[in-house]
Amino acid sequence: MAQNAFGTEKEALTTGEVARICNVAARTVSKWIDGGRLEGYRIPGSRDRRVHVSALENFVTAHGIPFTAEAPQAATTTRVLLVDLDRTATETVREVLTDVGGFTVETASDALSAAIACGSSVPDVVVFDCSAGDPVAFITALRSRANFASTRFFASGAAFPDGGTSLTRRGFEAVIHKPYSVRVLLEAVTAPRMNARRAG
Repeated sequence: MAQNAFGTEKEALTTGEVARICNVAARTVSKWIDGGRLEGYRIPGSRDRRVHVSALENFVTAHGIPFTAEAPQAATTTRVLLVDLDRTATETVREVLTDVGGFTVETASDALSAAIACGSSVPDVVVFDCSAGDPVAFITALRSRANFASTRFFASGAAFPDGGTSLTRRGFEAVIHKPYSVRVLLEAVTAPRMNARRAG
């Protein structure tokens, strides 16, 4: 039997094997299965779960999750704030950034919640989805504070009428087009600081 993309000949994998492949904790894999994001099943008469290789291939492709040791790594102290209305997608991204990238991640669903979160601690990186509020008003308010001078801001969204130029001119380092993969986000936030980049 030939090896699959994950370097195994197995047709089904344990949650521990999936965790090692995706560079996440086993509890994260269980949450993905319980939440219906990753297709898995329980072995009859047991608490053990299995994931078909084809389901895992679809999952990592759909979410752009890097597997094995090729994932970009960030410093363990990097704090990221994800601001997005889509809670399900945000939770998946949060779990991967935490487990794979070593980030400390906080989430907010709108600009007001994000501003409150920024009041208690200054993030190193903010990824602000345009569905969560006015990105220009948000970045203008935070950039006016001296303690946000080194914070990196990224805008995300499904469409940018001008390709994101107006946002990069207002202080966003890059625009990330949705749907984006976790790999694209990891590469954007771990890359050296640049102005006016487009990711994804």
